[in-house]
Amino acid sequence: MTAVREPRLDRGQFHFLAARSPNALFVSVVVGILGGAAYATLVPLILLSLSPVAPLLGEFVEQTPRFLFGLQIAHPKFALAFALMCVFALVARAVAQLIFGNITTSAVSDMRLFFAERIRRLPIQDLESLGAAKLENALNIDISRLVDGVSMYPIILSNASTIVCALAFMAFLHVKVFVLVVCVLTFGVLSYRLPLVLGQRYFRRAREARDGVQESIGAQVRGAKELKLSAARYEQFMDDGMRKDEANIVRWLRRGNAILFLAVHYGNLIGLVAIGAISFVAAPLYGLSTELLVSIVMAMLYIIGPVGIIANTFPGLVQGTVALGKLNTLLGSMPTEAAVDDPHPPVCNSVRLERVGFTYPRTDGFSIGPISLELRRGEVTFIVGGNGSGKSTLAKIVSCHYNATSGRMLYDDLELDQTMVYRAREGICAIYLDFYLFTHLFGQSPEALEKANVYLEKLGLAGKVRIEDGMFSTTELSSGQRKRLALLVAFLEDRNIYVFDEWAADQDPEFKRVFYTELLPELRSRNKIVLVISHDDRYFDQADQLIFMEHGKVISTERRETLDMPA
Repeated sequence: MTAVREPRLDRGQFHFLAARSPNALFVSVVVGILGGAAYATLVPLILLSLSPVAPLLGEFVEQTPRFLFGLQIAHPKFALAFALMCVFALVARAVAQLIFGNITTSAVSDMRLFFAERIRRLPIQDLESLGAAKLENALNIDISRLVDGVSMYPIILSNASTIVCALAFMAFLHVKVFVLVVCVLTFGVLSYRLPLVLGQRYFRRAREARDGVQESIGAQVRGAKELKLSAARYEQFMDDGMRKDEANIVRWLRRGNAILFLAVHYGNLIGLVAIGAISFVAAPLYGLSTELLVSIVMAMLYIIGPVGIIANTFPGLVQGTVALGKLNTLLGSMPTEAAVDDPHPPVCNSVRLERVGFTYPRTDGFSIGPISLELRRGEVTFIVGGNGSGKSTLAKIVSCHYNATSGRMLYDDLELDQTMVYRAREGICAIYLDFYLFTHLFGQSPEALEKANVYLEKLGLAGKVRIEDGMFSTTELSSGQRKRLALLVAFLEDRNIYVFDEWAADQDPEFKRVFYTELLPELRSRNKIVLVISHDDRYFDQADQLIFMEHGKVISTERRETLDMPA
């Protein structure tokens, strides 16, 4: 079993990456900060070269002009420092974003793999309760938005370092003006947070409504034939589902965007407000000279750009925070089953259920049991009963898809605990009404694939499907033909236990006969344990045991020696 590192989603977006690659992230942060600091030195270098403020720099500034490619270069040492800082800022910021991007790409890939593993280890009843829509939205929407949010951090860090260094230069020019600017910026940042929190609430509501939209899309695809036959049904389906959810999404996003975009533009004005405070308040208050005021305003103009860039990253951060919360909530509702490295199924001659019961995880959930029965190797057992009698639920307990909520299941005398259930599944093959047919024949040996042509012929598919490079040439077939392909795969797998849920329900009479009189006896002769849900009383004589169910309970059991078969 391939181990996938569990992503840390409980401490924020940045910690999600820090927990995965702390050393690489540290290098990325340091390089990004240095790049931002280098970028911040460009304006001070220009200002100092034009009008030195510190006397100690006089000797450094007063240099004889040099010529390069026929061009006169004033203040060559400052010019060289300026050029080196430009190159360093460019390379450092690019390297920081590259490292950060690589970390993000790997972390997100690991997250998708982790969710895939969690889905595999999620109990089927919980998977059915969650529904496909929530899981698909998590993988397709939330993870992408988390990536978008996390990708803002290199931009924030490098620009924040630029702001800090520019403020340090301002403190060098005039400490009191620096204090005033810091106070204005601090007030702006704190007041900027309030609309962000409010906007985040609306984005969270919009995200909740997306699950409903996803469910409606799925229902529209799966129920397309039914919806096309009734305009009234379609209109009500859309009004109560997709249109309602889309209207909610539009409403919440409009409100959230209105607040967020207002906050972003407010953030862009913070720097200009600080310049206004310097020009109209600090200048007369502190008696700033025109030369010093121009230098401070130029430094402040240099700060405005990074402040605006950081402000523009917050919409992505907010969306990422909402996505992170959604992923955390989803993980909290995904219990995990025990997993072991031993893939070998336990061998048994019988499967026994002792007073087994099961209740669906809903307040009004259907329940079955207590049920006691035995399935023996080399025997075919039919489960018979009306719709809603609990046949499929019982079959899913036998196939270890559902874990019994009471009683116990034994392989011979070995009780199946959570660890044993994981191993037991490796010896079970099941075809349910909602089966999925994979295009590839995963895990099949070359010898097994050679046998496939025999079953293609027997199941009437030889002229419709070929097996090429370990996969079916097509799966675009009728539902009955697809089910026959699923049966072919089941026979190739050669498991210990076989479960068939109404396999023959939509088959032609000829293939029903093949299933009941040829294929089931073949499994019996191969000494398999076979459980079949069936309504075909014409073929009840093929069963070694008949189990009759009603209202979630076994009402009678008959074995071959006592079966009273019709003539």
